[in-house]
Amino acid sequence: MSDDISYIRKWLRRGLSKDGKTLDISKRGINNEIAVDLAENVDLPDLEVLYIHTNKIKCMGLEELAESNFFAPLRELWLYENVIRDDGASALAESSKMKKLRYLSLYSNKIGGDGAEALANSQTLSTLETLDLSFNRIGDQGAIALAQSPHLNKLHTLHLDANGIGAEGMQALANSTSLKSLTTLNITYNLLDIAGLEIMKESSRLQSLKHFKTDLMICND
Repeated sequence: MSDDISYIRKWLRRGLSKDGKTLDISKRGINNEIAVDLAENVDLPDLEVLYIHTNKIKCMGLEELAESNFFAPLRELWLYENVIRDDGASALAESSKMKKLRYLSLYSNKIGGDGAEALANSQTLSTLETLDLSFNRIGDQGAIALAQSPHLNKLHTLHLDANGIGAEGMQALANSTSLKSLTTLNITYNLLDIAGLEIMKESSRLQSLKHFKTDLMICND
């Protein structure tokens, strides 16, 4: 922990909304050491929305944040463009604090199949309504885990663009009976697997979604 945390006070003065519900500390160069400072020194019980994206947070820093009072009241967490990888995703999934989260943005965080599987199997994150995992590397393993999740019953928006998902993952999503509340699925810029794309095209469940976008639609355009 840093001895001088005056920079945190400065960030709070500049980034905290007047009602205390929204904090923007994105693009601050936050690394693991600073993440620990935040975890140990910030407690904002009215905070609902946190923008902490486009920083340098890795697994160790996120482990501290996920178990902190700082993260406990959050309903929206914008954590995209950090470097949390699978272990960081697991830290979020295993958090004992984050039981109010509705919106989680994790795109471009080098998360693989194991990380997506941890998120899918998390009881803590069963309150999620929107999950953005675009531009990661979850592959078929992650797509299958999300499609079969026993906990994401409230999820209505799922972004899986650019994740190396192939036919097996596409088929799992097409046949999913677990994501009962899903209304939006974006799965563009994955593997150009025609068989998998056709399976999704023929899925009455996916075609009934309010918003559904795949690479096959892009090709047809």
